[in-house]
Amino acid sequence: MAQLRQRQDEFSRLNVQVLIISFGTEYWAKVWLEETGAPFPLLLDPERRVYRAYGLGRSVLRVWSPKVAWHYLRLMMAGRRLKPILGDPHQLGGDFIVDPGGTVRLAHPSRDPTDRPSVEALLKALRETAKGGV
Repeated sequence: MAQLRQRQDEFSRLNVQVLIISFGTEYWAKVWLEETGAPFPLLLDPERRVYRAYGLGRSVLRVWSPKVAWHYLRLMMAGRRLKPILGDPHQLGGDFIVDPGGTVRLAHPSRDPTDRPSVEALLKALRETAKGGV
């Protein structure tokens, strides 16, 4: 989230609205927004309709894989304090770019909790979309 927030002006220049979708509760969504300082609107989807529509599944094996465990261990060794797990830890997320006409221009369903496209990859897809590409 910090990377998106730091590049917020570039998203604005591209006339892009970043939207965060979560299946969490309203209370925890407010806590998360305060903790992260996310300046983007957050939509709650407790029934996970959007998750299903975009093919975002759940996976115990991919969430608790050695790769993911190693990622979090490295963060802790670097002094990062991890937050407790809230909600369904097995729900996988994703990043999507949808143009004003509803066409999905970029689809990145996460293979595990650490699998996210870089902000630069998102901006590249947005620039191509703005030029009429992709």
